[in-house]
Amino acid sequence: MGTSLATALELAEEIRKVNAQEDNRIPYSDTFLKDMMSFFSRETAQIREILEVLREAKYIFIIKVVLPDAAHNAKNQDPGVDAYIYADSKIVSDLRSYSEKKLEKAYEATYYKRKSPFQITRELFPKIKEHNNTPLGRYVNVVVMLEEYQRVLTAAPNEYEDARRRNNLAALLEQSGTPATIARDIPEYEIGPSIGSHGTKRAADRVASNEILINPKNPWSRLTSKFSSEFLIRIHLRKYEFDTVKKLIQGGKIAEYDELKFVRDTLQVMESHVHLDPLLNNFLSEMTELRRLAQKKMNILKGITNSGPIGPG
Repeated sequence: MGTSLATALELAEEIRKVNAQEDNRIPYSDTFLKDMMSFFSRETAQIREILEVLREAKYIFIIKVVLPDAAHNAKNQDPGVDAYIYADSKIVSDLRSYSEKKLEKAYEATYYKRKSPFQITRELFPKIKEHNNTPLGRYVNVVVMLEEYQRVLTAAPNEYEDARRRNNLAALLEQSGTPATIARDIPEYEIGPSIGSHGTKRAADRVASNEILINPKNPWSRLTSKFSSEFLIRIHLRKYEFDTVKKLIQGGKIAEYDELKFVRDTLQVMESHVHLDPLLNNFLSEMTELRRLAQKKMNILKGITNSGPIGPG
């Protein structure tokens, strides 16, 4: 990974300092990453890598405040905008009060009337996509998630003790080949079929209706040569990129039975944990559609159709 413990802790401290200042207390990726690139003399992907490890070590929370624009660029998907929050009870509490005031002002400026933060989030969060990439939308997402993080910090304070997370961070940094570099910047992939013939894989190991070889020059193939498909799928789902996973399944990139089962099982867990991540409420139909697609492909592999088994029993 090439990141020292001191560098990671210094980045976490930069987030803490921004969170504690008088105004502009929430660092957003569309500006903060550029500042940190200059500060650390590193590329964007490297900064994102460190941020992802800090999140895994429970030093920070990362909130998706602007959803990616899937149509922005099919080859280099817009990653959206993230907000970075230092995982500390007092900081989260103070930021919640700060963000609620900002939310009230943004709502009044938009609708020319006043409402409480509770009333605003209850009104707007169910239709948050309509306010994507607006100041109002950003603060709705931040306020909702900060409330959740307050609960998390209260319920499991030991998980966020400095000594424990420093040890976790050191362990994560020591892991060889940790694929955190791509955790926030996985591109869209070519979905069309590739040219070639299959190797010796059994027919039962692949969806029969998608006999497609992955082009070795394809980004998905390059990534899966280094990292497990389950890891890559998990990252896409964590980023709410359900449509990308859908395209990968439809294009035969995700085609093995175990991969499809992983997609289905992960989605079932996510659907049962919507209360832990309110943003998932905006993707219920996408999750259901993707889960059903994965199940359908699994059924095809098992030879199950409405008319019975395919081929000889």
